[in-house]
Amino acid sequence: MILTGSEIERERANGRITIEPFTPEQVNPNSYNFRLGKTLRVYQDMPLDARRTNDFEEVEIPDDGYVVEPGRLYLAHTIEVLGSEHYAPTFAARSSVARLGLFINLSASLGDIGYTGQWTLQLYSMNRVRVYPGINIGQMMWWRPQGKIVLYDGKYQGSVGPRSSDIHVDFDKQFARQRFPGLGASFDANDVGPKFAQLAASSHDFHVPTAFCVPAGEFSDALTADQSAALADAFDDLKATVGAFFTDSAAKIQKIGAEVRVPEQVRKLLAARLNEVFPDSGDEQTELAVRSSGLDEDTEGSSLAGIHQSILGVRGVAAVIDAVERCWHSYYEAPAVAARIRAGDFSPAPRLAVIVQRLVRPTVAGVAFTGLDRGDGDRVSVEYVGGLADELVAGVAVPQRTDSTELAAGHAEHDAAEHKVLVQVVDLARRLRESRGHDVDVEWAADSDGVHLVQVRPLTAARQGSHGCAEPVTEAHRLYVDELPADFNLGAVAAVYSGYSAKRGPAHRLAHEHGVSTGAGWVIRFNGRGLHGAEGGKTLRDTLTGGTDECVLDFGDTLRQIVVPKEEVPQQLAVTTGVNPDGTDLHTVVVRDFIRGELGVISRRAGENGLVVEYTDEGLMALNRGTAGGEAIVVKDLEAGYDDASNVTCPAGGTVLRPHFDELARFTAAMHAKHGPVTLEWVFDRGTLYFVDYSVLGGGDAVTVAHGEVCISPGTARGPLLRLDDDALLRRLSIGPAVSIDKFQDVTEHEGLARILDLVRSYDEKPVISSARPYAVLSVLLDDVAGFVFDQGSALGHLAILLREARIPAVTAAGISGAEAVISDGTVATTGHKGERP
Repeated sequence: MILTGSEIERERANGRITIEPFTPEQVNPNSYNFRLGKTLRVYQDMPLDARRTNDFEEVEIPDDGYVVEPGRLYLAHTIEVLGSEHYAPTFAARSSVARLGLFINLSASLGDIGYTGQWTLQLYSMNRVRVYPGINIGQMMWWRPQGKIVLYDGKYQGSVGPRSSDIHVDFDKQFARQRFPGLGASFDANDVGPKFAQLAASSHDFHVPTAFCVPAGEFSDALTADQSAALADAFDDLKATVGAFFTDSAAKIQKIGAEVRVPEQVRKLLAARLNEVFPDSGDEQTELAVRSSGLDEDTEGSSLAGIHQSILGVRGVAAVIDAVERCWHSYYEAPAVAARIRAGDFSPAPRLAVIVQRLVRPTVAGVAFTGLDRGDGDRVSVEYVGGLADELVAGVAVPQRTDSTELAAGHAEHDAAEHKVLVQVVDLARRLRESRGHDVDVEWAADSDGVHLVQVRPLTAARQGSHGCAEPVTEAHRLYVDELPADFNLGAVAAVYSGYSAKRGPAHRLAHEHGVSTGAGWVIRFNGRGLHGAEGGKTLRDTLTGGTDECVLDFGDTLRQIVVPKEEVPQQLAVTTGVNPDGTDLHTVVVRDFIRGELGVISRRAGENGLVVEYTDEGLMALNRGTAGGEAIVVKDLEAGYDDASNVTCPAGGTVLRPHFDELARFTAAMHAKHGPVTLEWVFDRGTLYFVDYSVLGGGDAVTVAHGEVCISPGTARGPLLRLDDDALLRRLSIGPAVSIDKFQDVTEHEGLARILDLVRSYDEKPVISSARPYAVLSVLLDDVAGFVFDQGSALGHLAILLREARIPAVTAAGISGAEAVISDGTVATTGHKGERP
């Protein structure tokens, strides 16, 4: 909407339009006439260069006029100072001037809201025309804007006299804008990475700190031909050797990557972009965050959480450029290389963008997840710490935890200000989930200005697996032998399974090595559709057929040791779980052969080389509980044999066991050698002696089951327990995280990591790692370990995310010890003595 002459005059009187000097007679029906100033500026040398200052000469227009020549450009100026902070100005030649063939602007007739000064005119004539100082040469119009007004603050502000082109001042800035897009710019998501793309998409509706991106193409272009060739050779060698020499190969790759530098022209453009986006970036008090944005990070299938560098608290242009290089270098460091290799990616080409963002110095910061436990779809899990959250996501800090349910009920323990922030975080996470259409993993920071969104990505792996399946399910795994699938949800039988698998599993396997019979056991998962279906019932019956006629069912800690005939198992499962023929919920039960037997038997070593065997026909359970009086067989010296009556005392009722003396002695000795003094439990049934269980004498139960504080990653794992106690090294390598394996750069860190890798790989089977915290650097071990147990730490940090994605079980449980461990969905069971190597 254009202002009329009377409105121009009124708004000038109100101070909303500047016209100085002002003459009422110069007001037109919808414009104001301005006059030609006395100075002309003429360029001297051709061609003109947009990248530098161009020389010129100035001409003063005499009172009797000055002739402008056709085909030549003259820069002139208005006498009046014109402008407005409220209206958008445009100008044009007076029609009478245009009829002389004189242009007063060639293509730039639009001014900016907020500019105030003398206006530069571009005089260009079709004819030889004499001009005079002070003539009415043009007219200015003002237009009412729509939308938020941002005032001009450019290089021409406050001009006096004609101004020649200062395009060279913005030359680097203009190209820098194109090379390094901001949050509101259009860009190729395949060049900036999902992390920056998600922030850009969120910046319209949420508080996202100001940022721009250094696209991955800049990284690629920074590699020299020799560096590219050397990296290609190194990755080819890594692929050819299937990672057998990973440490050496990674050291070579990192050394090449560490030599990559930001080219000089890119440095210049980065400086220009920093000065534009962060005008106070030269102030040493201004802090920025420089974060990696991998092209393969933060996708729906993989987060690659924490494997690339992020540097916080960066001050000054030189430090930002150095931080960009450090992010680039992290792409070729051990954690990142290992993560890509696990995914089958051996490409040497860099796929890493970098985000430069204003750093929020928060009072509290943390992470928030939706859908983490798959139970309540609306539940938001939150972990937070005071200050920055970098140690939280690196697995170093121990966070405070809450969730949307606690916050809504007012049960969470924090002050009113913190409560307000956490409620806002819950709202932020829910809105992001709604806008994205999937569950999200959010990093946030809160200061006096409110809650800021630092990062958002899809939730790649829930802490608990799905509890339902639309297809019929009836599957069985051998209790003491099989490794359960990584996605197998044990549910209520997790602790039961841990106890059996950790203690009895190794013993039963040892029994088989010695030719000793044992009862069978299974872990069975089913739903209603599988259990009630003909195929599912057949699978279950076929699984249980053989061995004994009865079995023991364990549904959990509070519902277990239910003895039923095997033919009644399907019915018992249906009754106990309440599943119907259309049921899709998954249930898990532990099933073991139940051997009633003719005799219950206990054996143990006696003295240096003797054997004591107790038995009763009232059954093993009665013997264990002391409700039955057993008789004893004593062998004084096993080396003297079993035929000498002075060496062997055997009541008449024990005669049926004589053929099994050697078996009893041999396996009791094997278990004694492994565990120290033990008692072994057996059942004798129809001519066969079955090993059942054992107890360590003087040491209580040989297995310890700990219910973990937090299930970091679901699933089941078994292996020798290895404690990593070098917390100083693990903490140092995890913050960032940037694992240095460049020997000339940091020999200590490289050798420390190499020692850990060598120790882990020295085990015959993959160990379960125990450490104080879920340190991010432990991600380099993912291919070599069965599971993790942490004393305490975050369930939402970088390593925790990677563990869930890799389906490696992990739990927090302090104070565990032993030789072997079994993890199962939030519990950990250990057996053997600390320091004993299985």
